[in-house]
Amino acid sequence: MTDWRIGVGLVLSLALGGCPDSNGSSGNCQADRCATECRAAGYTGGACAGDTCRCSGAADAGGDADADDSATARDDSGADEGGGGHYCAEASYIWIANTAEGTLSKLCTLDGIEVGRYATSPLGAGGDPSRTSVNLHGEMVVTNRDTEGGPSSVTKFAAEPEFCVDRDGDTRIRTSRGGDDVLPWGEDECMLWNTPLHDGASGIGARATAWDGREDPATGRGGTVWIGAGTTKQVFQLDGDTGDILWEGTASIGGYGGVMDGRGNFWMVAMVCTTSGMMANCPLVRINTETKEQTPFTVPCGYGITADAQGRIWTSGSTGFGSCVNRLDPATGENVTYRHAGTATAPVFFRGIAVDNRGSVWVANTSGDVLRINEADVTLVHIVEDIAPDAVVGVAIDFQYNVWAVSQGGNAAVKIDPTTYSVERFPVGRGPYTYSDMTGYQLRTVII
Repeated sequence: MTDWRIGVGLVLSLALGGCPDSNGSSGNCQADRCATECRAAGYTGGACAGDTCRCSGAADAGGDADADDSATARDDSGADEGGGGHYCAEASYIWIANTAEGTLSKLCTLDGIEVGRYATSPLGAGGDPSRTSVNLHGEMVVTNRDTEGGPSSVTKFAAEPEFCVDRDGDTRIRTSRGGDDVLPWGEDECMLWNTPLHDGASGIGARATAWDGREDPATGRGGTVWIGAGTTKQVFQLDGDTGDILWEGTASIGGYGGVMDGRGNFWMVAMVCTTSGMMANCPLVRINTETKEQTPFTVPCGYGITADAQGRIWTSGSTGFGSCVNRLDPATGENVTYRHAGTATAPVFFRGIAVDNRGSVWVANTSGDVLRINEADVTLVHIVEDIAPDAVVGVAIDFQYNVWAVSQGGNAAVKIDPTTYSVERFPVGRGPYTYSDMTGYQLRTVII
């Protein structure tokens, strides 16, 4: 556990031209210049976070290299931190629910280090956390399914100490610093709220989870969270700031996965599809978040769901013994499908799916592979094989365009280089089980 002092440090924000991205093109922050000018200002180093240069380490006397300073939290050594005594650039986190132990792992995507682990509900492992969703400010929610021991619930966490809440008034933020440092429920001050989802029974099987992207990217204020329940077909809209339930309704299907498109619609894929041989029939529903009007669609496979920048909806899932990846154009109703055969003795089961909006779609295969699909024509590009033991359940894209896979069978997060297909594995908690927008990249590329 780390006690973070509040408001006693500075972050340097430098407008430096020409930061190369992973393809070598120029942005607004130059990595070498950022590090050099941070050191010249008395810090130990610096790194580009998007278009912003963020300095790290103890600052000496206040020079700022043409910087605008803003308050942040520091530990006793004076380092600007994103968690656990480890600097990680803003927005460079992935949040993975550890279902088997009722916790949430927060990893820095730059180096794979787990910088925090948090209890997600008062029910311990019984909370059964799964889907995570990250907003435009980097704050996130995790949905606790809990279909047996109590109500499903949603819990919000802040990504950075300066946005946590000093509930005991001691001017310090008490929060986790890594995988072996889980505070008791309610004691971590980066947990902002927890909202039980009522239905008059023990649990509703809440699953589909997505922010609407209407929050202020600079402050995190505003925005709402949409939740779909698999067993009762309930849909909830929660206030992103308070967790209050703003609206509750019933959908035509029980939501299993959920995604927000760029037009303000919340999409859910059904919890149950009908299959026959190599064919499947999977219902989707589009909910207009303003009018609450529902529009049904049908696709040939469903389990994972995501959206691209053109407003098309992508799904992945089983078609009996085989699996498929499907692109739905809501404007025309057209489905374009990639099918992957399987057999009764060697079935194929596609699960989570993510669009990188750089030309590729990435799909998790339970057997331990990740597939790369061409976004333009929905054809297979490459299979990254044997990245982990069985039960690869989810994929996500980070802000450096790397692909992350969640290995339930290996209790690991797996980082894949999209150019070389090299693989790095990082430990998380027991039974990781997330296949949603766990970095916030999908929402940001659709909304902005």
